[in-house]
Amino acid sequence: MKLVKNLPEVFEEFGEKRRKAFLEIKEYKEKGVPVVGMYCAYFPTELAMAVGAIPVGLCSFADETVKAAERELPKSMCPLVKSSYGFAVEDKCPFFHFADLVIGETTCDGKKKMYELMAEFKPVFVMELPNSQSKSSLKFWEQEIIRTKEYFEEFFNVIITDEMLKDSIHLGNQIRHSLKKLCEVMKLDPAPVYGADIQKMITGSKYRFDFHSTPEVVDAVTDKILEEYQEGKMLEHRPRILVTGCPMGGDTMKIIEAIEENGGVVVAVENCSGVKTLDQMIDEDNDNLYEAIAKRYLATGCSIMTPNDNRIELLGRLVDEYHVDGVVEMILTGCHSTGAESIYIRKFMNEEKNIPYLAITTDYSRADYGQISTRVAALLEMIAAEKEEIQSIDINQCYQLMLSGLVKEKTMTDVLCELYEYTGISVAILNTNEEIVAYSGSFDSEKGYTYSDIIETRLKDGSGRIIARSNEEHLHVEIKEFLHIIEKAYSIRKERGLEKKKNSFSEIEQAPDYLWVIAEKHEDKQDIPGEIREKFRIMKITEQEDCLAYLFSNVQGQEARNLLIRLWSDYAKAEDVRIVIGNGFDDVQKSLSNRKMIERLFAIISDTEVSGKAYLLEDYYQEVIFDFVADKIEIDNYRLEELERIKEEDEKYGSNLYETLYWYLLMKRNTLQTAAKLKIHRNTLLNRISKINEIIDISDKSGMECERLLMAMQLERIVK
Repeated sequence: MKLVKNLPEVFEEFGEKRRKAFLEIKEYKEKGVPVVGMYCAYFPTELAMAVGAIPVGLCSFADETVKAAERELPKSMCPLVKSSYGFAVEDKCPFFHFADLVIGETTCDGKKKMYELMAEFKPVFVMELPNSQSKSSLKFWEQEIIRTKEYFEEFFNVIITDEMLKDSIHLGNQIRHSLKKLCEVMKLDPAPVYGADIQKMITGSKYRFDFHSTPEVVDAVTDKILEEYQEGKMLEHRPRILVTGCPMGGDTMKIIEAIEENGGVVVAVENCSGVKTLDQMIDEDNDNLYEAIAKRYLATGCSIMTPNDNRIELLGRLVDEYHVDGVVEMILTGCHSTGAESIYIRKFMNEEKNIPYLAITTDYSRADYGQISTRVAALLEMIAAEKEEIQSIDINQCYQLMLSGLVKEKTMTDVLCELYEYTGISVAILNTNEEIVAYSGSFDSEKGYTYSDIIETRLKDGSGRIIARSNEEHLHVEIKEFLHIIEKAYSIRKERGLEKKKNSFSEIEQAPDYLWVIAEKHEDKQDIPGEIREKFRIMKITEQEDCLAYLFSNVQGQEARNLLIRLWSDYAKAEDVRIVIGNGFDDVQKSLSNRKMIERLFAIISDTEVSGKAYLLEDYYQEVIFDFVADKIEIDNYRLEELERIKEEDEKYGSNLYETLYWYLLMKRNTLQTAAKLKIHRNTLLNRISKINEIIDISDKSGMECERLLMAMQLERIVK
């Protein structure tokens, strides 16, 4: 659908959606539509949708009802629990008022006790949630979902068929997919809109009770944002912040407010009111529908899980994909699980991701907003200071880099990339057809170059222009001079014949490269296809007992290299022979040394069961090196008794100890690096290391003993 309204109007409309839904829910009830109230992201809303009910999030994010709750609940209890109970006991939440049934879950002690009290005046069904994400927990959660389904059937007097459940699963996936795509617009840099606006959309979509139209409406907003971005409508460059921690909404939106009022932009909200609930879909191809539902919901990375590896994994991806500059974690007072887990989040961000982290402990009142704003402002200032790397451009150094590239006859793209590494300025050279012929940095031959912060200079011979991208306004004069240097060098290169007029980027002339190809001899056909001989020049052919070695001397650029590899791969597949390909180098000695490495790889592959027919040397460097080392030190028995015991343990219990030991040794017994490599929580890793210690006492072994184990494991990988 085509969006008619302006984006600010749409965001505001979604922001008000919850308030308008107060009246809508009454209308649905009058039509006889059942309502299921919920508080937690672990509840499978597909069950409610399958019986034709409206699943709706109950009021829980306002300070106004906290005092009412404190008449019965301890003041030290989490504000989310107090707010939720206050709304219920005061009957101030229309959704709770019209709910036929409230679904609870055993996440934390405060909520469990709240459900006991709530059950005195409202039908409440509590799902028993496991506190880990193990295989046994998954099986338990699947049975719990089935128990809930059976309760729904009895309560609503409806039989939930597989078809009914499949339809609700499909619809739920469609909604999640659309919302996830909406969130992903914030991967753009600079950001297209404010994070608060995206959060209004995410929250408001939960109160659109015409579920079938939600994906279309959300997709239209996403398309509108991207369309305006292409037109240059975007925010200025701001520190990009990821918000994580306790559930967020209502009065706790003050965290996002503080970030964006002080010059930052929230590019992702990981909390269960954000990306966390949209990251995974239910597997619609799984014949066991209840197992599929259980897997998706139990995978939610909440701090009530121990260990909580999934949260670390998701946060790591969000930091990378959304280009995050800093992390702010919101911890509600009294939420002990999130507070305790913040230790791991801080270490992960500071030590693994090397970005600043700020923890804010707060409640639903506005009393601490000034303090929050001050702390957030300090964080943003620190990030801005760290990002302010380019203060000026040394034009003389740029001349030297350009001259060096000219003398060494490097490709223009290589020269621009060297300049980009020094200056951080993205540059692209365009021909008269506005096609990119050389580029660096954020420009891309495939994605184009539509930016609002472009500086340009025309090529004097009228053959195109050179453009640069920089948001550093104080450098614009220097960048102009910088572009003139590039223009002069490019003109000289063309005069010398180093640059030829081309129609597209794929045809850029590049310096010659060399490539070795070692091919297994074919019984019937010794020669290679004519297409290879036509397109590439063979510099040398060497015949051996079981193979032929070809050295190609005019493989110009990555595109030509890929073509040659593809032609050889097709030949290997058609003729059922094996080939190995690797760089040849211009220097004779280097070329011969590289050929020996390729021959060694050819021998390794010939002696082992490896799938496929074509192999690139760079994919097997490690195997070649260890094969060489094993040969030199005459290791013929790499099967060590300690490693066999680890394998036996893995086979018996499926504990993954062997892989853990391998990376633990490879990371020099650094637990943080190992946990990050395996994408598991540090607690999980320590538990595995403890089991490994019980078997082979790894912590007591010397460095030499550990190297011996690692060498054996590496050699074993080669043989496999």
